[in-house]
Amino acid sequence: MGSPGVRSARAVAGNEPVVRQPWGIGAVAAAGLVALTAGVAPAAGAAPASLGLEDLFERFRIDGRSVGYVALDAATGVVLTARNPDGAFVPASAIKAATAIMALEVLGPAHRAVTRLYTSGAVEGGVLNGDLILVGGGDPELYTEHYLPMIRALKAQGIRRIGGRFLFDDSLFPESRTVNAAHDRDVSYNAGIGALSLNFNRLRLNWQRSGKSLQVRIDSRTDKLSVPVDIVTAGVAPAGTQAPRGVVRVAGGGTPRWTVVPTAKRTGAMWVPVKRVGLMAAHVFQRLAAKRGIVLPDPARGALPAGAAVVAVHRSEPLIEAVRHFLKYSNNVATEIVGLATTHRMAGKPLDLAQSGRAMADWWRRRLPDGDWTGLRIANHSGLSRETRISPRQMAVFLRWARNRAYAGRRLWDLLQPYRAGTGTGRKQTARRQPQAGERPAPPSAQGSGSRTGGKDRGAGARPGPARSAAMQVRGKTGTLNHARSLAGYMVTRSKREVVFAVFLDDGRARRAAVEAGRRYRQLKPARWAWRSRVVLNGIVRKIMLEF
Repeated sequence: MGSPGVRSARAVAGNEPVVRQPWGIGAVAAAGLVALTAGVAPAAGAAPASLGLEDLFERFRIDGRSVGYVALDAATGVVLTARNPDGAFVPASAIKAATAIMALEVLGPAHRAVTRLYTSGAVEGGVLNGDLILVGGGDPELYTEHYLPMIRALKAQGIRRIGGRFLFDDSLFPESRTVNAAHDRDVSYNAGIGALSLNFNRLRLNWQRSGKSLQVRIDSRTDKLSVPVDIVTAGVAPAGTQAPRGVVRVAGGGTPRWTVVPTAKRTGAMWVPVKRVGLMAAHVFQRLAAKRGIVLPDPARGALPAGAAVVAVHRSEPLIEAVRHFLKYSNNVATEIVGLATTHRMAGKPLDLAQSGRAMADWWRRRLPDGDWTGLRIANHSGLSRETRISPRQMAVFLRWARNRAYAGRRLWDLLQPYRAGTGTGRKQTARRQPQAGERPAPPSAQGSGSRTGGKDRGAGARPGPARSAAMQVRGKTGTLNHARSLAGYMVTRSKREVVFAVFLDDGRARRAAVEAGRRYRQLKPARWAWRSRVVLNGIVRKIMLEF
């Protein structure tokens, strides 16, 4: 199935904490939804209209101006119902579905990213009299374990030491220190992005208390391998240090440092982002090689020399697997890498994140030239940006176009996750349900039909699979960002009608008020916007499902 080390490393997901609510509040929401669904039936041929959810908005204190949705008949494209369908909303991670479609169309489901190891010079007495070069190929799921065959290949050539330089070449696309510089830089889902990225560009910070002593360490980790690093250090913060998460990043001084507040009560751990991702990936290779008897100099960025010989190659899993994973786990780093690799193929040259986002928007405009793309702006591929703007109608048009496109025997329906919009909370069944250490993502057979070996069977006209035949199903991509929530995808309604839909909530006024109150990254409570918006979104989805 998946690549080694994917179990815990895959779980870099959403942008807000999970909020669980008491059953009492859920019961109130359920009562509201039951009342709203009673006796409502759309007239034949009626113009698109609101679903009459004003009472729900009022009850859960959601500004109706911040809500937009559209539901299209999947077969005909007719608008069944809509509210603010052409407003420009922040889609958050729902835009990952559009990234997935573009990547599968441009690169193909069988595409594999290639990481290569080269040498230049001759080997004499165990010494390579030349350079060793690690070249990144834009693999979104490169893990430490994948280095082991490369190191064995060096040993097989008799190499025990490098007399020249150890270079890393990540020039396929520019390195970025963050997904979004305007967002919190210290969270693992806002790590750096580069063509040579390892373990989703994050490190594991661990601390353990023994009496009055606090021991802190940091390493690059997967489920099978843990490699200590020293180009990023860790320790205990000075007495009196306060931090919302108990961890402080110390900038400056050349070597990044993460510190834990001395008042930490117990043993703990958290993921922290890597910023200089190519250097870190090469550094881990250096440390792992040293453990296996090969001494490498400190890595430096450099271009692949002419005439260098390939020593070892690692090929990623087929692209369709990476897409399935980032749609399931909402991994920002993996999505950005796939998006950048895709636009590099289209442009024939490296693009930075902003240029790549614009290229993605342009690709959709060319793909669907008859659409109204007013206000469409894509700032990056993962949705971690309030600058990305799209209307519910535009998102639904994307999804309807891709509805019956086949990718290695699977459709987008098969790649998207089931969503349960039950009464009350409808707790999300996708990115929040992250795999725990030791778990593996479900095999493709559990996610949908079709081969996992890749292929060239993309195209229109494929018949809907049996997974879409049962009534009352929803599959989609969720998104959350500060005071923005979204869900876009497909549903089979109570009457077994196939519907393409997009629901966006984007409350800029509530966000500004929260920031001014200093609550931007504080744990949200059930009464606050995050939970209330989830109830309203589920109410909209449920009413579409019941009424059409």
